[in-house]
Amino acid sequence: MKRIPVAYLTVLFAALVGTTPARADSDARDLLERMSMAARTLNYSGTFVYQHQGQLDAMRIIHSGESGGERERLMSLTGPKREILRDNQVVTCILGDSESVYVNRSRPRSPFPASFPKSLAGLEQLYSFRLGSEDRVAGLMCRMIEIRPRDTYRYGRRLCVHGDSYMMLRSELTDFQSDTIEQMMFTSVNFPEHISEKELLPDLSGADYTWKLEPEVAQAEPGSDENDTRWEVIQVPEGFVLTDHNWHQLSAHDPGVEHWVYSDGLASVSVYIEKAPREHGSYQGVTHRGALNAYGTMIEGHYVTVVGEVPMKTVELIGNSVQIR
Repeated sequence: MKRIPVAYLTVLFAALVGTTPARADSDARDLLERMSMAARTLNYSGTFVYQHQGQLDAMRIIHSGESGGERERLMSLTGPKREILRDNQVVTCILGDSESVYVNRSRPRSPFPASFPKSLAGLEQLYSFRLGSEDRVAGLMCRMIEIRPRDTYRYGRRLCVHGDSYMMLRSELTDFQSDTIEQMMFTSVNFPEHISEKELLPDLSGADYTWKLEPEVAQAEPGSDENDTRWEVIQVPEGFVLTDHNWHQLSAHDPGVEHWVYSDGLASVSVYIEKAPREHGSYQGVTHRGALNAYGTMIEGHYVTVVGEVPMKTVELIGNSVQIR
């Protein structure tokens, strides 16, 4: 949106200068919270495209928000044939190209197709929220919302939310300069009253595939930073707090992988620490895929890997602050 000079506003609209931005913020937050609830409770099915790193992928989604709890089926329409099934307890990934099935413990998740908490309280210190103009996506009118980070340690977002259902129809992840990094957009979507059991079952049976179950996890208390760990993370950007801490073990004799999760309420970063074999090569550097950045380093014979949908400087800052107590 074109910015109106402050001096002009001061002379002609002095009474509105202090109230209009605040009301816009409030309206934007209200619309986002309605969107977050709608994505969890609505029945919907549709096709969307995902654009990242110069690549365009198409997928179909079927989501049920009925009384039995959320259930979801996601199918690839381009590239290798893959399906993902999700409910309140388990996430099952069926990979047709590698003839394998991965079954993971379902964790609390944000609404598809972007991450948003149920409440936006407390995020105002980290992000600004602004309502934009109307647009049209998948044949439906929607309202633009811009979420801008207040520092360079997190990404922003531009969303278009359907005015009737409050469903998010388009999502763009943006950098600090508001340039688009990646985007998702529905090309068609509908909201049936009922989703049948058959629609939530996979086309790929996986019966003859290799099945891989998620390793056992030793769960620590939420938000705790002790729990017999030798490690600590000294520095994270303002607003990021520890939300999860656990250990993944392949067997009773395996030292396992220690896993930390930090979140600012919208963005999240994972820290993985595992013992390196006696003979190991170099483990230092950065990599990225679209908006996902990763930083790896070696500390006292352990691999430390930091991964998140945040700017590279964020994962580097956190990775360089990991140390033994």
